[in-house]
Amino acid sequence: MIRRVLFALVFITTALFGVMGPASAHGIGGRTDLPLPAWQLVWAAGFAVASSFVALGAFWSTPRLADAAVGRSLLSVRTTGMRVLFSLTRLFGLFLFVIVLIAAWAGNINSAVNLSGDAFLIWFWVGLQVASFLIGDVWRLFNPFETIADGAAWLWARTRGQSLEPVNIDGMTLWPAVGSILVYLWYELAYHSTESPRSIGVFLAVYSVAVLGGAVRHGRSFVRTAEGFAVLFGKLAAMAPLFVEDGRLRARSPLTGLSRLPHTPGTVPFVLVVLGSTTFDGFTRSSFWLGVAGGQVGWDRTITSTVGLLVIVGLVAMVYFVAMSMMSSLTGEDASELSEIFGPTLVPIAAAYAVAHYFSLLVLDGQRMIIQISDPLGKGWDLFGTKDYAINFTLVSPSTIAWVQTLAIAVGHVLAVAAAHDVAISRYDHRTAVRSQYPMLFVMILYTVIGLFLLLGA
Repeated sequence: MIRRVLFALVFITTALFGVMGPASAHGIGGRTDLPLPAWQLVWAAGFAVASSFVALGAFWSTPRLADAAVGRSLLSVRTTGMRVLFSLTRLFGLFLFVIVLIAAWAGNINSAVNLSGDAFLIWFWVGLQVASFLIGDVWRLFNPFETIADGAAWLWARTRGQSLEPVNIDGMTLWPAVGSILVYLWYELAYHSTESPRSIGVFLAVYSVAVLGGAVRHGRSFVRTAEGFAVLFGKLAAMAPLFVEDGRLRARSPLTGLSRLPHTPGTVPFVLVVLGSTTFDGFTRSSFWLGVAGGQVGWDRTITSTVGLLVIVGLVAMVYFVAMSMMSSLTGEDASELSEIFGPTLVPIAAAYAVAHYFSLLVLDGQRMIIQISDPLGKGWDLFGTKDYAINFTLVSPSTIAWVQTLAIAVGHVLAVAAAHDVAISRYDHRTAVRSQYPMLFVMILYTVIGLFLLLGA
């Protein structure tokens, strides 16, 4: 049942775009080379979100996500074969991490031929976000920080004649993860020399020391709750069809896992920081921002971008908390409690923004990795015979990119509306649940309109 309902919501969204039909293609162009006028795409996306809200109010009268999130068992992950496979993936992840560090510190300083930039900023940051919400928490299979922390803890326990205790994250907070992901987002979006291999090397070294130092001080659970990438990929994986629970790999309907995300302190600020950062990314493409910072370089650009990033994150957060205050006046519940309860419903928007902002980067610029795996340090090697691979920049057209961006944002907000409605219907009677979601609907439409106008360069 849950699959049919979600399919119907997505169908409504895509149908609203499909009936309009694309305009004539323009060939290779910039972000403003759109299949339709930007205002028409934005109007359609906002209307899709509003229409989905009406459909939910009419046909979704009982909570469904929590029951569907249980899923069905596929296989045990505690067998010897699965444990060996898990150990191999962890070692492979550690190997790749070391390669990226070596390339960043000792490779060619030209970022176009050095593997570290594309490996870290494209395939790790973008690729793992997509893999997380499409498949599951893939990062857990390869996380080098967990590998090092687990290995060190095991050796320490062995020297003391003790067994390794399981990780317990009960009572932990995600506030350190808020700080760590904000530091990365500052590095990606505000720092003036992001793609420099040496700056990547410094960032990874400092980040690793901070994470592993925290693990030494607070235990292995610190890696699970303070390492920003692990937390983000884990949140996105709640939307995925595959997950591990009680030693078994299970399958569930997509999106349903959001209903089982714990209300850990810091969850809402974490998600809002991620959403605000991608909004800022779109804002930096606006004519207003180009007029403010377009001619700046070096640390002047970094300082201006830092202020802009913090302001946009603050504005995005303010809109959400205003909506929670409005919802509080409608339901009589505490606004801060409501913000924690409805926080996980923002995760689909984070997934949508990842696709919308980075789709072309992953598909087009990501092809450089085919060349770089043969010469990871940029020393002129050809280890796998792919050095002369020609990047196909016509793999997707500007029209296709614009459609993917628009549909991603529209569908992401529709799914967020559905998740929020399911939470509301599980707490209130049907009438109150629908009324309580008016503020959230306003937020979703506002996020959709602003996000698309910024992204499409309107």
